[in-house]
This record gives sequence, C-alpha cells and structure tokens, in this order.
Amino acid sequence: MPEFQEEEIDLREYINVLLKRKGIVIIIFLIAIITAALVSYFVAMSPSPPIYQSSIVFSVAKIDGRAVINITEALEIMKSDVILDEVTNRMGLEGTLTSGQLKSQITTENLKGTNFIKISVLADSPEKAKNIVENVVGIFIEQNQDEYQEKIKLIEDRLKIIQEQIAEFEKNIQEIEKTKNKIATNKELSEGERQFQTSLLLSSSVSERSLYNNLTNQANNLNTSFKSCEDFKIINNAQMLISPIKLNIKLNILIAGVLGLFVGIFVAFFLEFWQKGK
Repeated sequence: MPEFQEEEIDLREYINVLLKRKGIVIIIFLIAIITAALVSYFVAMSPSPPIYQSSIVFSVAKIDGRAVINITEALEIMKSDVILDEVTNRMGLEGTLTSGQLKSQITTENLKGTNFIKISVLADSPEKAKNIVENVVGIFIEQNQDEYQEKIKLIEDRLKIIQEQIAEFEKNIQEIEKTKNKIATNKELSEGERQFQTSLLLSSSVSERSLYNNLTNQANNLNTSFKSCEDFKIINNAQMLISPIKLNIKLNILIAGVLGLFVGIFVAFFLEFWQKGK
C-alpha cells in the first residue's frame, strides 16, 4: 500500500510573508478604496438623468411540488429577445429602445429555496419602470400558461378515466355479491355445486377488489397532486417609486476595499514565491 506524506502547513510562514509585503498589500488596498470613492463621487455628482427602479416578485406554477419550468431557464427566458421584443412592441418602444438595451436594464433572481422569482427594471421614469416590469412578467406568464394548463388537463383527464373505471369495478363487485346471495339461497343447487360456484365468485371478487384498490390508490395520488398544483401568482406587485435610486457610495467603497485586500494578499504571495523560485 503506497505511503503518503502529509505536508505540514506553517501558518507562521504565511504571516511572515504578509508582514514582509505589508506595504504592497496596504498600497493596493488604498488604491482600490480611493478609486472606488472617486468614481462613485463623480458618478453621483454628474448631471445624469435620475434612474428609477420597479420590481415584481412572482411564483412559478408548480405541479406535484415541481415548477413547470426550470427556474434557471426561466431567469434567462425573461431576458430573452423573444420576451423583450414583445415588450417593446406592446409598449410602442420600437426605434427608441432595443431588446439589447432593455436587457441591460433588467435583473432577475431566484429567491433561494422557493419557486419565487424577483425581477427588477431600471428606467428613466417611475411609470416606465413599472410598465416594463409588468409587461415582462405578464408576457412570460402568458407564454408559459398553456403548458401549465395542458399538464393540469392531463391530470384531470387521467383522474376522470380512473374514476369511471372505479365505478365500473364497484358495479362488478356489487353484482358478484348479489350472485353469491342468489347461489346461497338457491335450493335447486346441491351443496357441492353451491360451494363450487361460490369459490369461483370469491376468486373473481378478490381479483376485482385488488384492481379496485389499485385504482383507488391511483385516484388518491392524482387528487393529492391536483390539490398541490399552484398557478403562476404575483406575490408583490410593482410599485411606482417617486424617488430615484441613489448610488450607494459606502457599499461601493466596502466592496472595493475587500477586493483590494484580496488582490494585495495575492500579489504579496506571488512576489514571494516568484522571488524564491529564482
């Protein structure tokens, strides 16, 4: 059996590298923060038109606990040319806004662990942002509603057929019981004939009841699936925000600082290993 040597990691060596190259780490960290602060400040102070945001949260239809369309695919479809071309057509935006430009104004996300999708739209007016997000969601639901209804129809049709079969088996079982009673009271038959015919009926009854129970279980499962079905549903309607969104300067600086710190640490270790390799 081959032997493996376990390499010991000396944390002190890593700390020494960081202390040795701390100047580089600090410089890169400061450059990232200052750059983010300056860019955010000039963007915030620039005379660009205000930007408004509107969002909708909706649930994707489910059948038997599963979404009718893959959530990841749904996020992409909502930003596809098929959807956005129809949006620009309905809103009369042809010539003023392309589907590519509209796509850059839309963000979609899945609320983890659910079949909820949040879609947000940025626009130069609150009315426009609200109308766009409502049209995107409306068109998406319209284009996927048929698939949901078809699957519901399949469950309903299957359930109807099974219920008809159950009714037929119930009728057969009742007829068998009536026949058994007639045989039991028929004085023209000998005891042996009664027992023989009764045994045949019992065998038939067992078979019929087995099939009946199987169909009943199927019907119960379909009923459970049918009751658990959920259509597309708007959870949070789009709001028309009067105030434009503001640039979050503090958040931008924080993100830049974290990234700058990671880059600085990476550069410090890279220079150290590069120097040792010479």
